[in-house]
Amino acid sequence: MTLIIRIWIIALAVALIFFAVNEVASATDNFARVKLPKGISIEIPKNWVVLSGNQRITLDSAVESGLDLSGIEQESSELPFAANYYDDKGNTLGIMNVRYYPQLELTQADAQSANAQDVRELDAALKENGIPSMKAFNMTVTSWAGTQKSVINGITVFLTEYQRKSLKGSGEFRVRLVRVLAADKSFTVTVSYHKAASFLLKPITDRIINSLSLEGIKKVGDTESVSKNGTSQEGSVMADLYGEQWGLVLFLSFLFTWGVGLAPPLLIRFAIMRRPIGKGWSLGVVALFWVFNLVLFIAFGSQSKSHSALALVAFASYAILRKGAKKQVGLYK
Repeated sequence: MTLIIRIWIIALAVALIFFAVNEVASATDNFARVKLPKGISIEIPKNWVVLSGNQRITLDSAVESGLDLSGIEQESSELPFAANYYDDKGNTLGIMNVRYYPQLELTQADAQSANAQDVRELDAALKENGIPSMKAFNMTVTSWAGTQKSVINGITVFLTEYQRKSLKGSGEFRVRLVRVLAADKSFTVTVSYHKAASFLLKPITDRIINSLSLEGIKKVGDTESVSKNGTSQEGSVMADLYGEQWGLVLFLSFLFTWGVGLAPPLLIRFAIMRRPIGKGWSLGVVALFWVFNLVLFIAFGSQSKSHSALALVAFASYAILRKGAKKQVGLYK
């Protein structure tokens, strides 16, 4: 097998690996912003299935009927949007919906002035009314994490978290309710996911919650965001630049640029050729992979204009391909 054929085989393998991992790392293009009535908007992944109006009415009617039959009082509400995430077998692993409460009179000003005692009383009321309501639908609450006051993109919210058993099969769902008080625009965003899929769905549902926006309210300097464990953390410059999962994004970017970039020269030098390569061949191979990587990075949405990291990878690749060349020359003197 010639050197050129070997190089292209490696290049193809690297491209496939890069493409596969990039599906996990590329987040921006995988989300779509949904604009809802009353100035609400939120981002959801494009592979989440939006429930039709007919499905929402059926779901809402089932909830209303179940509560009525159980003798449980309920607030007047509307369900304008709902979406689910299904795995390849059709199992529901993620659930998201938005519900309006148009008869509420409490405003954002009331929410902002709420103190710790108010939050505790709200949590007690939610727990007292919520658990019996869920029992009416054979939902078993396994743990109640409580309610906290937080701020998302300038919106003061009350975030309630609990865990319940799955209605179908085994396992539990982690459920978070983001309640926004805004008079007749009041609403609750409910986001939940099956804990067996938490590795993938934790950051996705965090992103959904942190994308929430309300017309007329802008993000301010002290805005907080909801972290993976449900607590709030101060927004940072890194989060603004790279998103809430900026650590993962930077790690994967480093892995792509250096791990993928240096894999071909390492394989060529130590696994295939097992000896230093001549200067001409080394320069040719480095140039080939520099162009190849540049095309891949641009195709996958790289925003860099200089691509300086690829230049550093090229220098490192040349050094790898030429490693041991001086020692080899010394043997023939």
